[in-house]
Amino acid sequence: MVIIISVASTVGIVKAAGMTADWLRVGTQDEGGVTFFNGTIINETTGDDDADNPVTFGDNVRIDGRVYRGATAGTSDSMPFIVNDNMEIAGTLAVGNITATGLTGSGIVSSDNLASNAVTQGVEDNNTTITTIESGTNYATAAEVSITTGDSPLFCMFSGYGTTDAINQSIKIALIVDDIIQVNSYRSATMGDGVGHIILTTNGIYSMTAGAHTIQLGWNTDTGATASLYFNTLDCIELKK
Repeated sequence: MVIIISVASTVGIVKAAGMTADWLRVGTQDEGGVTFFNGTIINETTGDDDADNPVTFGDNVRIDGRVYRGATAGTSDSMPFIVNDNMEIAGTLAVGNITATGLTGSGIVSSDNLASNAVTQGVEDNNTTITTIESGTNYATAAEVSITTGDSPLFCMFSGYGTTDAINQSIKIALIVDDIIQVNSYRSATMGDGVGHIILTTNGIYSMTAGAHTIQLGWNTDTGATASLYFNTLDCIELKK
């Protein structure tokens, strides 16, 4: 009876006031054990300097559920899970979004490593001296580039200079995207008194569908004239994220 009363009293004290112990072992080798904490684990020690001492795990930690901060899981609250240290991940990191003040690394990052191949790319073609006698609705090709894009805008720009073989003759240029002349890029300049050079430049932004594309700079001159271009350049840049 004394033993029963003592055990019952001890259980009552533990339930009512808690229990203090220097160590506690739950489970045995090969058997394991389960500890139920229906509440919060806190390290209440502070030391002489009144430090905020953390709860310490002295071994590898396995967590079979999800880790989150606050009363509820998910991203709808204003309580993010914070790691206050550098972190290394041995496996693959999958994230919904990345916000960073800086990204560093020792590996090579290519377009294929990023979502939607989100790296801006550019192509260029340039020539030294070319001539044409095309006129009217006929045109010659001064420069040409090929590029494979996503569903992205494409910015193209042409610049160069030229001459005609007589005064008051003109050179006309336009960008041609997949065999379609882009009217917004049409430009024309006239030799005037025949001294100096004609400066030629044009540009445009075009919405491209995913796939391979060809961009050209078409040019011609007046009927009966011969026009020349020197050191002309066609650049196209796919505008991505």
